[in-house]
Amino acid sequence: MFASKPVRAAASAAVLAAGLTVGLTACGQDGPGGPDRGRLLGPEERSVTLAVGERFTVAVRDNTSVGDRWSVADPKPDAAVAALADEKLDLPEKSKTADGVGGTRFYTFEAKGSGTTAVTLLNCFRGYCNLPAPSDENRKMIVRTTYTVTVR
Repeated sequence: MFASKPVRAAASAAVLAAGLTVGLTACGQDGPGGPDRGRLLGPEERSVTLAVGERFTVAVRDNTSVGDRWSVADPKPDAAVAALADEKLDLPEKSKTADGVGGTRFYTFEAKGSGTTAVTLLNCFRGYCNLPAPSDENRKMIVRTTYTVTVR
């Protein structure tokens, strides 16, 4: 049985926070030869200051089977300041045998040059943000989170 839309919106925010918290243990190397994720931002962090060459990662719960559609939203970050270095979806083993099991999507950015830019992640749940005039209920299902990145 599916939750009502207001319940789903509240659950979406809770799942986002849980996904960020789950990802806190996934910092650093992703196994032999894996990407360096650098600093993983916590659920309440919305800004980061880095030196050129350093990386930071944002982790979000992602479950495409229920309609999650995460992306780096427009306007894209200034690539001269911070650029997307890696995007990876980690799925638990049980996702191969059970329907509706999501995972964690990691967005890793690398500091390229001095300056400040914004990185915005968008969850366009079930395509609601693409509707010509989404209802108030549908707007509640859209999650947009912006991070300020300063490179010194």
